[in-house]
Amino acid sequence: MKYLINNKLFILFLLVFWCILNGDFSLITIMQGFIFSSLAMIISCTIPGGADFIHTLNISFFMFVRFIIILIANIYSSTFAIIKLIFTSNINPHLVHINTNLENDWLLFFLANAITLTPGTVTVNRKGSDLLVLTAYSNDSTQIMDSKLVKALRKGVKH
Repeated sequence: MKYLINNKLFILFLLVFWCILNGDFSLITIMQGFIFSSLAMIISCTIPGGADFIHTLNISFFMFVRFIIILIANIYSSTFAIIKLIFTSNINPHLVHINTNLENDWLLFFLANAITLTPGTVTVNRKGSDLLVLTAYSNDSTQIMDSKLVKALRKGVKH
């Protein structure tokens, strides 16, 4: 119970995210979201080291919303770029090492997931602040990691 009280803001964030993904804000969806968010928080906090890791998360709500908007824009633009690569038969999958210069585990977590959500890229491994990314694009890492996205992420997740 103490995990739920101490992490009520994070549970609310997960609950809203659940409702958005379901596309529904009905009472049943909200109850399901609360149950699943609470279970996720309890499980995360009972894993050894999990409670300490969760307490290091400090999110600026408006800047994180800006990060999400930029991410959605990147997903759409990457979708059209990957469609163009498919129709021109110009896909050359390869691994790219990206030095992110990010020290915070949460920043790396969100960036790695943002890269994986973007069509044509998958985060394969992380070593320190470096990411190994499988990509269908050229060797240019700016296509994989948008500087606006990283800047919004740095402002949205305080460390």
